[in-house]
Amino acid sequence: MEQAADITVSDVRIPFRDIDMHGHMHNAAYYAHAEAAVAGLWRHRPEGANDPVYFVRKSGCTFHRGLRLDDIARLKVSVARIGATSLSFTVAMSCEDAPVADLEIVWVAVDPATRQPVSVPQPVRDWLKSFLA
Repeated sequence: MEQAADITVSDVRIPFRDIDMHGHMHNAAYYAHAEAAVAGLWRHRPEGANDPVYFVRKSGCTFHRGLRLDDIARLKVSVARIGATSLSFTVAMSCEDAPVADLEIVWVAVDPATRQPVSVPQPVRDWLKSFLA
């Protein structure tokens, strides 16, 4: 994965396991690849001793065209919004420079013990600012 000032980019060759009987990628696979791309960005975050955990609060996808076996999808991750307790990521998926899908994934920060929403830690907020779209 390469990392720019405002986005992270990763390429994925679409595997057979993601293809349905009609030769197109399963809808759920778009989310799986988008979540993996966000996780690729997330693993570089600053970590603290009392960090919250994050749960998906909302996700959505706008499909432009289907992917097929062995297509190479390019995923560009950016941060759409940094809220008090939530983070919104966007993932733009393309193939051969044509749009494939646009995904939104919203996470909420929660206390690991109580599962109640908590503030996103300031070091994480500061780090994510460079990825704002």
